[in-house]
Amino acid sequence: MIDMTYECVVKKGHTGAGSYSEAKLFIKASNIIDAMNIARNRGGVKKGRAYMGGQSVISIKTVAN
Repeated sequence: MIDMTYECVVKKGHTGAGSYSEAKLFIKASNIIDAMNIARNRGGVKKGRAYMGGQSVISIKTVAN
């Protein structure tokens, strides 16, 4: 299967702080669901109980390989 490159905009910051900043991550994955899972498990991305459902990923789009 061919890996695609995805641009993911994620919420970064400490879960308990309530505030966050946005950051772009470029992820190589075989599909958009895998890209979301990889992005939300990266260091610095918000990981609270609500965020593990994917709420820490604001947007995902495919970029040309």
